Amino acid sequence: MNAVVFGGSGFIGSHTVEQLVLAGYRVTAAVREQSDSTFLDSLGVNVVRVDFSDPSSIAAAIRGHELVYNCTADAKLHTVIDTEAEVEVKLTRRLIEAAASQGAERFVQLSTIVMYDFRTGDPIDESYVTVPEYPIQALAVKREEVVRQAGREAGIGTILLRPASTIGVRDLSSFFSRLYQAHVHDQYPVIGDGSGRVSLIDTRDIGRAMAWLGSLDMNGQADNAYLLKGFDTTWGGLKAELDRAAGKAAATIRIPENPTEEQLAQLHLTPFAIKSFTVNRLWNDGKIRQQGFAPRYSLADAVDAAVRDLIRRNGNRS
Repeated sequence: MNAVVFGGSGFIGSHTVEQLVLAGYRVTAAVREQSDSTFLDSLGVNVVRVDFSDPSSIAAAIRGHELVYNCTADAKLHTVIDTEAEVEVKLTRRLIEAAASQGAERFVQLSTIVMYDFRTGDPIDESYVTVPEYPIQALAVKREEVVRQAGREAGIGTILLRPASTIGVRDLSSFFSRLYQAHVHDQYPVIGDGSGRVSLIDTRDIGRAMAWLGSLDMNGQADNAYLLKGFDTTWGGLKAELDRAAGKAAATIRIPENPTEEQLAQLHLTPFAIKSFTVNRLWNDGKIRQQGFAPRYSLADAVDAAVRDLIRRNGNRS
């Protein structure tokens, strides 16, 4: 089967491409003109440069592919959020419309657990109704609405994957790479007592799930959303794994659970970040597991692979 991945040069997108190749798909990676395709080239996949603002360029990249994956993303926690964002909203709609026009059978969207609010510390499943408190949460909800609506209007089946926060190789800017840099410099942040619980996942398992969803029997359903995690831990437990993998117990910076605005500014933290570390962020992914998908990698597997990769790329010896 033929699959095209938009955003394939990104962190999670590259793992999606890699796992599709390992699963036997014929893969095209559709990337922007300026994107670094070194890893994609090493996989031997077809890399095409696409003008994401041009529907005809997008359609040409999709033509001949049964599966279309969207791993593009632009919004970040520290940026100004526009709920009509060019990438999250407009490009997503453009991709779905092009996929349908070219006869693709399925559109798989990489979504995000950022959409979920902080009203509960209990495990959340797909039935939970989120009430966005922050603009980035509202944008994540809006993107899913666009996927569903555009899919229905265009007549193409859509699937949404909401993976837990991830640890893996080729990470340039995620939470883990920032924690690693803090660890290297003996400034590892611990908010409260570090007992907040969190669901995480090895990025290889996200790629595996994306490939698995490409062949999932949708049983006639127009759309589907799936949460996905690999394992649960605490923020203190994650530090212990980082200490082990890096070969040293890094010094910490203690941050109060309810910092003042002045403290937030000094630490370059946002209220969203503080809540992410203090409110349990646990996901119940029983739905995807009951349908047959099983994550493969443990917390230790993920941390070991990511730390080795960060040391290799950054030359840091902690």
